Amino acid sequence: MAIHLSFEGFSGTPEELQRALRSGKVQARDLPLVALVDQALAQVADLQLAERGALLPILAELLERKLRALLKLDRAGDEDDAAEEEGEALVGLLVELDEVVRFLTERAEARRYVWPVPAAALPRDGRLARLSVGVLYRHARRFVRPQALLPTVERFGLAEAWAWLRERLRRLGRARFSALGLKGWSERAVVFAALLEAVRQGQVDLRQSRPFADLTIEYRPEAGPKERSA
Repeated sequence: MAIHLSFEGFSGTPEELQRALRSGKVQARDLPLVALVDQALAQVADLQLAERGALLPILAELLERKLRALLKLDRAGDEDDAAEEEGEALVGLLVELDEVVRFLTERAEARRYVWPVPAAALPRDGRLARLSVGVLYRHARRFVRPQALLPTVERFGLAEAWAWLRERLRRLGRARFSALGLKGWSERAVVFAALLEAVRQGQVDLRQSRPFADLTIEYRPEAGPKERSA
């Protein structure tokens, strides 16, 4: 369902009115703001929507702009620029309202075919007596032990990882990454990060035969760390 608006010189949806404003076929100063709001609110009130929460912010702003328009009708000599801005803002709200109404209508239509299924009753052991929450809490407290959570100290950073890897490569000269004997993903991640830094410094060479294959690490003892450029 689309909201339909009509006044002298125009008849159509909010989107069509917005395009007419942008093309200059309809002037913002000629918009009957109060009548447009009344038309939109009347059509929304006739809808049988299961969910209306998304409409409330837009409807509240429409009513606020309707009050502004009523106040401006009582004044004389309002500037045309203010009327154009108010009209364009109002049409933008009507477009948003139309989009939300269409979404809620489609959703309500789709939910007609959803059958509500009650939650399955959980089996209960008849041998257990019914206990209140307070009684269960008092019984459970006896099994609670206070625990102190202490922060762990980081003992295996990039510098330590590279020192360990360098000593291993000095003895072997060449090694495969999978054969380093690393335990867990945390150690692998730290050593791999240290390895990338060593590659950047030119102290090791990495080779890989194909994507996702094992890495071959070759130590370059003759190449010292590269000095950082100023």
